[in-house]
Amino acid sequence: MDERAAGLAHQLQQLVVAPPGAAAVDGGGAAAAGTQGYTAATQPTGNAGGVSSDATWDFLTNAAHMFERPVELAEITPADIRRGYDLQGYRWSGCELQKQMYISYRREVYPQYQCVPHDVRDVRRAATCVDPTASFYSFRYAVTGDDYRCKVSHFQLRDLVWATSSYDVFFWHAEGVQCWNPWRGTRQCVLGRREMPESFRLSSMCADRGIVFAGDYQGRFCVKSLWAGGAAATGSLAPSAADDIANHATPANLRGHAPQVMVAQNRGHVRCLDVQQLRVTDDAQFDWAVNCTALTQSASLGCVVGDSTEGLLTDPRQQHRVVARLHGHRDYSFTCAFSPDERLVATGNQDTSVRVYDVRWPQTSLATLCGYIGAMRIVKFSPCGRYLLAAEPADNVHIYDTATFGTAQDIEFLGEVAGATFSPDANCVFIGISDAIHADGLVEYTSVSPGSSASCDPWL
Repeated sequence: MDERAAGLAHQLQQLVVAPPGAAAVDGGGAAAAGTQGYTAATQPTGNAGGVSSDATWDFLTNAAHMFERPVELAEITPADIRRGYDLQGYRWSGCELQKQMYISYRREVYPQYQCVPHDVRDVRRAATCVDPTASFYSFRYAVTGDDYRCKVSHFQLRDLVWATSSYDVFFWHAEGVQCWNPWRGTRQCVLGRREMPESFRLSSMCADRGIVFAGDYQGRFCVKSLWAGGAAATGSLAPSAADDIANHATPANLRGHAPQVMVAQNRGHVRCLDVQQLRVTDDAQFDWAVNCTALTQSASLGCVVGDSTEGLLTDPRQQHRVVARLHGHRDYSFTCAFSPDERLVATGNQDTSVRVYDVRWPQTSLATLCGYIGAMRIVKFSPCGRYLLAAEPADNVHIYDTATFGTAQDIEFLGEVAGATFSPDANCVFIGISDAIHADGLVEYTSVSPGSSASCDPWL
């Protein structure tokens, strides 16, 4: 533990008294669940401040018990924010200093898993200078509690919140895929556990054009039409796809074609599934595990990232033939996205950065955007192209202005990020929070641009 973290730990120790019988968290973090080849980032160690590095997660959990209070509000509105509550329903009056110290400490000790050893400080030194005080979206509504608890199956796969409109937000829940209507304050199960194959453990999902798709750890899928109704259809992405985890799923909406879903898999495959005929129409193979794929709106260019420090620009019309390579990252990437005008592509990496490239000159990145706490797990451009959303594994979602990437809005909370997305009209941002200690649920922000619905918010 470095000197700064030790100092924060020492101050927090004076403020926090762990309740009797408080359980310690396994120091292995999420990697203890059987993930091999991933190690925590090397940090300076020692016993400064009286806290050993081995006790980091134990102490962090004990510190969190200071915030283990009953959530006072199950529904939070802008009026509640003005009364001193935060977006998770906690009231911090009189505890502002302790909360800020705890957030700072989490940023210092949160596990940074590395597949390729590197120094995160070198990445951050070369990052683009960003002013994080912008306000592009304003808080409108949030719900907490078990009914809206987003579920995360794998600590590296977080794109589990999708929106098909400002009124239809899909998320993974213990009971299955749920649809939340933030304006009515209701939810319904659209793809239940009983409709899925036995022992189905969801690893990826997407929703678009009237269908919801879910992939699991064994290469199986479950797809259902939201418009036609009826039973869900299930199958396998390939006869030999057993144990080939579906790392990411994204709609592949080709003009003149039936709805398709492009699935990135752990054994290096990118498969395109026709959801009407339930058959794989395209299968491309890569030399490393594919963690995420993206397509331009015209489907003329693709991006493939995975267990490599390089990203690939490919031609999906020719079995994802490689047309360019994206350099600059120090570790493996888990997310990528194209801008609506097809000019920019962004990649999120375990080196804690998002790199943005111009596809016309992909040799070097236009911007390197770093967060506060860990790997960048989700990147998405707004449908209008004005903003880039980047989500860290916990506590922070950033929204960057794509004109210069020099200004951003930071949305801060306490807990793991299950997913984050824009609505199709770019008017809303939805965030799913999943956490065993802090309040979890779903959060909505609306655009503050003139003429947007935020200006006539019924909650104000």
